[in-house]
Amino acid sequence: MSANNGLVFMIAGNGIERKLDEREAAILKALVYEYIITGKPVGSRSFVQKYSFSISPATMRNVMSDLEALGYLKQPHTSAGRIPTDRGYRYYVDSIMDKYSFGVDSEVKVKDQIAAREVQLDKIFESVTRRLSEASKYAGVMLTPRPDFAVVKRIELIPVDNGELLMILIARTGAIVTKKITVSDNITQDALREFSSYLTAELCGYSIHEIKVNVFKQLRASGRREAASGVAVDIAELGLGGEEESSLRIDGIENLLRIPEMSEQDTLVSFLNIIEEKNILREIFEDTMKNETLRTLIGEEIEDPRVTGCSVVATPYKIGNANVGVVGVLGPTRMDYEKVVPMVDYTGRIMSDLLTKMSR
Repeated sequence: MSANNGLVFMIAGNGIERKLDEREAAILKALVYEYIITGKPVGSRSFVQKYSFSISPATMRNVMSDLEALGYLKQPHTSAGRIPTDRGYRYYVDSIMDKYSFGVDSEVKVKDQIAAREVQLDKIFESVTRRLSEASKYAGVMLTPRPDFAVVKRIELIPVDNGELLMILIARTGAIVTKKITVSDNITQDALREFSSYLTAELCGYSIHEIKVNVFKQLRASGRREAASGVAVDIAELGLGGEEESSLRIDGIENLLRIPEMSEQDTLVSFLNIIEEKNILREIFEDTMKNETLRTLIGEEIEDPRVTGCSVVATPYKIGNANVGVVGVLGPTRMDYEKVVPMVDYTGRIMSDLLTKMSR
């Protein structure tokens, strides 16, 4: 890396790149914004007039040419104006990330509406993805928490048939988990009531994940040696065994089909790949859950050969201090990032606050 005339030069794989000066940076950000708003290639003359740059159209053409050479812009056709590349979008998004406003329009303030109208988790998740879709005009996406993150409120064991029990776990969020369990001996109804009371007393307040990792071991290692408690723990272990995946919810697919560039052949194929093969989005969202902050992936940054022309903005949400899910927006690279970034961030904070309170 070396300096020359106040500009920073960096050696890159495709040649020499330099840091943009203030005028170039301002022009690039304005051009990306203009293309996001209009969806039309930006010409030098109309662009100079609209944004009141104190330069001639000829000078603007030279600046655009330099930005194109640096990989920030491209020309879809020889006679057309310029449009941003994925790298141009990345520069624009990075420039707004440190200064976007946490205040968002009332149309995306879903907290009070959800809290007032919904008590079931499935309904909350459905409502959040729908409102994200409606407010963004793209597709709202949510990776829901695994059932393992549910915090136990009550456990009931009910006889079904000979050798079969039904375990009903009621979580503090109102979620209900049911599991059929086969046991070797017939257990009386009185004994099942005793087991239910014991398990509720010992497991209430813990998440299923905590119970499976630590609490069962603690119960077995404790001084309590009653046969009844040992059988109750055996039954609960059977009922809570196995791994269940979180679900991926998508709302607003029709919004994307109304965007002109999403109907172009390559982008449409990419979009259909993402929708039909949910593992693409699932991998992105599961990777995002390992982070503590909002994440943007623009075009080629998705790093999947089946995907082009699409962007994802996503953020994890928590129960307490643990990341349990992810909420986000899927759209074209020509996404209104200035609107979507704070919207997604705000929604993640709402979900964290709401689920944490529901789990207490």
